Amino acid sequence: MGATETAKEVVRIATTAGLAKDVIDLLEKKASLLAEQVTALEKENTSLLRENRNLTIENTQLRTQLPTARPKSDRLDETTAKMLKFFFDRAQDTSEEQLASIFKMQMGVIGYHTDILLKKRLIQQTVMGISSIMGSSPAMFCITSEGRKHVVESGLTG
Repeated sequence: MGATETAKEVVRIATTAGLAKDVIDLLEKKASLLAEQVTALEKENTSLLRENRNLTIENTQLRTQLPTARPKSDRLDETTAKMLKFFFDRAQDTSEEQLASIFKMQMGVIGYHTDILLKKRLIQQTVMGISSIMGSSPAMFCITSEGRKHVVESGLTG
């Protein structure tokens, strides 16, 4: 039995219990006010339930988007991302000279992209570049665990 029906039942009991007419009228008036309040609260409850459902759906949608949503500062431009993917796919150290040859870019441009990857700790330098009278050996780089995580979570593996 709902609240409205309960209020009506109280009035019915009061009328059959032999109460004075003025008491019965007062009870009817109070029961009517109570029924109006119940109706208003039921409407508000329905509205709140609908809003809650909509917010739950929106929350679920946003949570599914969260893993792929990265702040712009964390996003890599297309060329830098391709370079990181190259490190991901390659299981050995790579020099900037090798990258320049593979990506067909000038050393300065390659340095720009490796600087970004180093700054974000997505790659690390494994061998220092050495120049001497006997010859030179280039600096070597490899992907870090953070770099692998970035590739996987950014969907670059496909």
